[in-house]
Amino acid sequence: MKQTIFIIGAGSALAQDVMPALAQDNTIVTAGRKGCDVYCDIAKPFTIPAGVDVVINFAAAFGGGDDAAFVDTQKTNVQGTLNVCMAAKAANVKHIINISSIFALLDENSPYYSAYALTKKQADELAQYYCRINTIPLTTLRPSQIYGDSDSFAKHQPFFYTIIDKAQKGEDITIYGTNDARRNFIHSADLAETIRRVVEKRIEGVFACMNPSDVSYSQIAQAAQSVFNKGGKVIFQKDMPDIADNIFAKDVAIYEATKQSLPISIEDGMRRIKDHRTAA
Repeated sequence: MKQTIFIIGAGSALAQDVMPALAQDNTIVTAGRKGCDVYCDIAKPFTIPAGVDVVINFAAAFGGGDDAAFVDTQKTNVQGTLNVCMAAKAANVKHIINISSIFALLDENSPYYSAYALTKKQADELAQYYCRINTIPLTTLRPSQIYGDSDSFAKHQPFFYTIIDKAQKGEDITIYGTNDARRNFIHSADLAETIRRVVEKRIEGVFACMNPSDVSYSQIAQAAQSVFNKGGKVIFQKDMPDIADNIFAKDVAIYEATKQSLPISIEDGMRRIKDHRTAA
């Protein structure tokens, strides 16, 4: 059934990759602070137009070291998520999908714990409580680290795309320390398909969106070097501090719920990136 979907944070790299998949069978209305159908700053109360069936919130603030960044992160991620839920309630929206982060699962002992991780956890819990007491269907999706075919994801994954750039040039790839740090990366195309199916099937609940296979930095580098086939070595700079792992308990419940095939491997992801760059 065709639905009207209100996309908040439509200018984000992920939203840009997700919207084409949703637009095949639905009407899309974009919302954000620039270049969208509707102006929307979720840090402030706002109104959702009449006739919207589904709201998807991609908006996020990623924190920083100064007080202003802390305040912005809290306003966008926590108060902003609540504002989304309240606006959806007022507009009689049938389904809210909130794009959170796997970092919401980090505890304060993790070296990657941050205002971003903390506020994502707070936002998730607040949205779940608000939607439960107001009987609003809610889906919370928690992606791991996101990459895609284009360089638009490099802002939040700089080392990942540095590896690719060096592999494309045939340069050596240097990894600091002796620990071959592990990560979990999910391709934006997989997330787009997950979100499309969540909308179509109106799946509710809280789900991790991750790759069943963690990868180390050397595996990422070797995959990129193999795909670009320009040479170069992987070098561990042992006199530098180790990079810590950042991985999570495996959870593929979302793929079972959506009946979706398992995510794109890092090798296939590198091939997609090479193809995209070749075509550009």
